[in-house]
Amino acid sequence: MMAYPATAQPDTGTLTTITQAQQLGLVGASTLSVPMPFESRIVLFESIRVAGTSHAPDIDATMCQMSDEARLELVREPDNQADGWAIRVEHGGKKIGYVPADKNEVLARLMDGGKALGGEHVSRELRGTWWNVHMEVYLID
Repeated sequence: MMAYPATAQPDTGTLTTITQAQQLGLVGASTLSVPMPFESRIVLFESIRVAGTSHAPDIDATMCQMSDEARLELVREPDNQADGWAIRVEHGGKKIGYVPADKNEVLARLMDGGKALGGEHVSRELRGTWWNVHMEVYLID
């Protein structure tokens, strides 16, 4: 808060502003906190293929339950023996595949650095016995 000499009194406008800031939690016990702006999405890939869908357990049921533009979770697998940059793609906690190896290193580095990434279902098509699934990948900032 502002310090005033003993003889000077703050005007009512200043007191109102300080009171409003305290009510909003912006000032208090010698700290000033700034509220975070609204979350935004930065699209990294508009459409990327989900790899390994034919190896996902119960993939047919998962695909049938998934709505258009469904949210997909990206889960880092740093201990994956096949690929140290592996990122698993899930819907509702069920694995549907992986981010392709030729696209995952930069995304994995972002995730390892604490950045939040997400995915959104773009398209799916059953081709014989496997699902061709595409998703958008974005950074949540």
